[in-house]
Amino acid sequence: MPPLPEHCTVTALYTYPVKSCRGTAVESATISPTGIEGDRQLMVLAQGRFVNQVRLPKLATVATRRIDPTTIAFSTMGGAPFVHSVTADGTGSTVLFYGNAVPVVDQGDAVAAWISEAVGTELRIAALEATFRRSVPLYEFAAVDGIDQSRFVDVAPILMTNEASLADLNARLDTPVPMNRFRPNIVIGGLDAFAEDSVSHMSHGRLRLVRATHCERCAVTCTDQETGQRAAEPLRTLRSYRHRENGYAGGVLFGAYMGVEGTATIRVGDALTVQVPGDP
Repeated sequence: MPPLPEHCTVTALYTYPVKSCRGTAVESATISPTGIEGDRQLMVLAQGRFVNQVRLPKLATVATRRIDPTTIAFSTMGGAPFVHSVTADGTGSTVLFYGNAVPVVDQGDAVAAWISEAVGTELRIAALEATFRRSVPLYEFAAVDGIDQSRFVDVAPILMTNEASLADLNARLDTPVPMNRFRPNIVIGGLDAFAEDSVSHMSHGRLRLVRATHCERCAVTCTDQETGQRAAEPLRTLRSYRHRENGYAGGVLFGAYMGVEGTATIRVGDALTVQVPGDP
């Protein structure tokens, strides 16, 4: 692989106010060690358990937009929208979330009824009751293990994807897929395909994004983020040339998980300084 350029460019930013629902493209985002402000503020529960698009692909049809720190708008194509005010006064419980016992607060019957009708199954919405210590006991996640987390992120605060990597994948597919299949927080341009594998960290002012490891992909990538319909691609093709043995979650690779040092607001069009292992 040729040497990495000194800079790449932020070409898109996304937040997902409700984990596993469709997110929102934004022009700017404030990023801290716990991730993007307002990202994955709420989660969806089925029978008291966390549920995502792997089990309920129709969650992709539910669009979510953060209006302010305590207000989230829900909508579906052709349906009546719903505006929810996040509350800390609901019934508390503990949910198992990727191996961590997480305290949550139910968000009430009104929003539960709305999303249940939209998706066609009985669901509840929950918010975090308090921060929790995110344990990720794998060596390659050392950069993000033990962070006090205030959002429902899978394993790392930021998921970064590369436009050139998507172009490489789409050149191998009969039907190209959009980047939203991979549900990134930050999309970059200006690097070669899969050069994100070789990055040590990226920086912008006081913000430093530290690469933790590959993002290993699941069936959500095969879920149309507009219709909720599921197919075999692009996971089948990715597996043919972007697969590692003994991965932590199936071994199919696309994108990079990033830890965060510092706090800053970044915007679409901003340059990120690219650094490789060995750089200070």
